[in-house]
Amino acid sequence: MPLRRSILLTLPFLARGGRAQELPARPIRIVVPFTTGGTTDILARILADQGQGEFGQPVIVESRPGAGGVTGTAQVAASAPDGTSLVIGTPGPIATLPALLPSMPFDPMRDLTPVMLIANVPNIAVVNPGLGINTVTGLIAAARARPGSIHFGSAGIGASTHLAGELFKLMAGVDMVHVPYRGSVPALTDVQGGQIQLMFENLPGAIELVRAGRLTALGVTSPARALAAPDIPTISEAGLPGYSVVSWFSLYAPGGTSPAVIQRLNTGFRRIMAQPAVRQRILDIGAEPADGTPEALGALAREETQRWGRVIREARITAQ
Repeated sequence: MPLRRSILLTLPFLARGGRAQELPARPIRIVVPFTTGGTTDILARILADQGQGEFGQPVIVESRPGAGGVTGTAQVAASAPDGTSLVIGTPGPIATLPALLPSMPFDPMRDLTPVMLIANVPNIAVVNPGLGINTVTGLIAAARARPGSIHFGSAGIGASTHLAGELFKLMAGVDMVHVPYRGSVPALTDVQGGQIQLMFENLPGAIELVRAGRLTALGVTSPARALAAPDIPTISEAGLPGYSVVSWFSLYAPGGTSPAVIQRLNTGFRRIMAQPAVRQRILDIGAEPADGTPEALGALAREETQRWGRVIREARITAQ
């Protein structure tokens, strides 16, 4: 009896210790691999705002821009796999840049571990109002009439804002010049200033500028109209049938993170995402909340890697 009683008294402490090992031991940091103010940064801060209540310790956001998202993503890939370092994963560093860069500092499939999908976001083709182009067909006509005269900006080589433009060029048969930036915000600034003419920006980053009349929207890149902008046609229906690009935003941990830690992070962030107020905040910025398992995110990343690899080869896109 004394031995049995001792074991029973010990079990709760062992159970608590097991749970504690599955949780991050220090504040959780979410690295945003692009400049502040863009869609990636906005989504990270929405999650971080609720992190303390869910995990019992601070969740902080760090901006680490550079190399189309590679700099910040590589930093997390090289971090200790204890659940305290996460990165917002986007199609660029996860699915497209491996096909563009001859020497990536990390292998997304080996050096990162999927946690969950956060949101799906259509891009939106926007131009400077002074350009005098108001439709997709007008853009195609202008690009065909003056090859190389239309310059489109992006958040960096291999980002969805870049590949959306490259796919448009390929499908429309036009010659436009890509201008990569270190994030969406400076690219949008130059579209407004007239230094470049066009951008296929993530909808949350551009919709308020469209509503304020500072940019002209030509169409959204998703196969169906965006929930946040039902009055804006899709590029497919507006003049380029079959065109479709959807950006996705996700959470990744370093490769080698234990399944127990990944499960704890997935469960915690899914609970945050399930909060009506959080979902509404994501909808309000023009994104569409997502959910799911680490396995589902891994499958999506593999599919996107194959799809964009084909586009990169067919369009003969290089990192130069």
